Amino acid sequence: MGVHFPSVASTAVANALPATATETAICTTPPLNLSLDNAQVILLWMAAITAGTSTTALVMRIRRGTGITGTLLNVGAWTFTTVAGNLAQISGNYIDTPGIVGGQQYSLTCSQTAASGAGTLNDVCLVAFVL
Repeated sequence: MGVHFPSVASTAVANALPATATETAICTTPPLNLSLDNAQVILLWMAAITAGTSTTALVMRIRRGTGITGTLLNVGAWTFTTVAGNLAQISGNYIDTPGIVGGQQYSLTCSQTAASGAGTLNDVCLVAFVL
């Protein structure tokens, strides 16, 4: 008998980056149903972002849920130094153990430090799979 390990993924842009340093959900997974109690969820992400005017860094976070109010998973945030107009191709991974839940979603968020102009989200991907 085989076991199905569920997975979900998205390459859809959830929101455009604003012309401020506001944290913004840029990609959200579809609902993930855990097949095992207390299973670990592996999260993989990638983003290609052209930094907006005055931007000095891109700050990336992974949250449970569909926006910026969900539980922050990564301790602190991942900060990638850049300059305005540069294309930053960044990626990362994380692990979550959300407990016994159905329909769990995850969001990748970004804020542009010191931004005074909107950045361009060229590409994005967020994958969640159960291990």
